[in-house]
Amino acid sequence: MNREKLEINPLSHMRNSFFFLAVLLSIQFHSQKMIENKAEMCQLLAKMSSRDQLHRSKIPDAFSGNEIHYSIKEIDSINVLQRKIDNHKTKKLIEITKKYGWISNERIDCTNVDIWIIFRHSKPTYFDDISELIEKNTRKND
Repeated sequence: MNREKLEINPLSHMRNSFFFLAVLLSIQFHSQKMIENKAEMCQLLAKMSSRDQLHRSKIPDAFSGNEIHYSIKEIDSINVLQRKIDNHKTKKLIEITKKYGWISNERIDCTNVDIWIIFRHSKPTYFDDISELIEKNTRKND
């Protein structure tokens, strides 16, 4: 199996982390529409959160310390699959957040669901949409 060196940019990862921390802090305290079926919402977000981690343990990065057990070609394929999942989850969470505002575990009586991680793993393509969402939620409470 061909094991080429995989270059990972930890600065890009940290920049994204700071952006999404700002997202979380900016929108979690603003006005929110009532969620009628909390159990259903919890189930949906738990599934989304679980899918967020579906292939990540197979992808080496600068922070996990995961050993590389796959070729560069295999890792590229895994990344493509994970990006498709990430894009779908990001679109869905943007839709949900536009409708209900930020959803915390406490709001839906749901434990151990890392909702924020979905935005954290969003691709830069969605940063403008997410930023706009933050601005709109912030303006509602000013």
